[in-house]
Amino acid sequence: MIRLIIAALALSLLICAVAWGGVSGTDTAHARSIPWDCSDWQASAAVDDAEDARVSVILESLATNRGKTLYCAVDQSDTFTKAETWAAGRDRNERDDTVYQGQNGRFRGFLAAQEGYLTDGESGVTGISRDRIFEFPEEQRRRVKRTVRRSVPADDTRRIESDWGPNPTSACRPSVDRDDCESKARNAYAGNPPAVEWDTLAQTAATAYCEGAGYRKATSIAASTAPSELGWKYREHPTWRNNLAPTQRLYNAKTTNTWSAVCVKTVRKRR
Repeated sequence: MIRLIIAALALSLLICAVAWGGVSGTDTAHARSIPWDCSDWQASAAVDDAEDARVSVILESLATNRGKTLYCAVDQSDTFTKAETWAAGRDRNERDDTVYQGQNGRFRGFLAAQEGYLTDGESGVTGISRDRIFEFPEEQRRRVKRTVRRSVPADDTRRIESDWGPNPTSACRPSVDRDDCESKARNAYAGNPPAVEWDTLAQTAATAYCEGAGYRKATSIAASTAPSELGWKYREHPTWRNNLAPTQRLYNAKTTNTWSAVCVKTVRKRR
């Protein structure tokens, strides 16, 4: 029988220790050894419609920051006594799962270790270290940066284009032979091609695409080495029509190209 009682007590202490760690959010293996800084401690104000202003002040102070209230107001400065702090919050004990929703936060009740401290051992678990009686601030989780990359391959939707080429030296009749018009336009382009900075065009297009997709920048930008791989584009020259016979036209040509890139952004999260 004695062994059963000892085992039951040990199990109870273990359960309390686990419960304490779950509420405080602080790993006991990394408990703070530096106590609260009480230089700016002040009790919270009572709610306007409180039946007992003193009780309301205690509960509001506990709801605002329970650990600091216990340490600074009770243990260090005696703003509140142990007895009245226990009396104000005992009906909201952690074990009956009631919650005081204050104007400045929530007070969820006392843990067994805090009960033992506030009642000088008459209630709750005694022999608990100060680091576990007072809820020291939760250790801030580290902010982790993660780089996200998205490859954007070259395809017919990643299109960049040159300027229009010059006018051909002779007109054509598109109603008779459209291929002849396009051939003359391509030959004129090849004879005097406009200067094209494909890398610059690719940079502009890739940057706009990545930023529009929510990424911070574009890297590994490359224009295709075969500028006309998407074919040619043609247009009927808009200003030469009146100088030609009614059935004749002058066509201009331009080359098209593709680009590829890698969009990059940094994602920050806590862990």
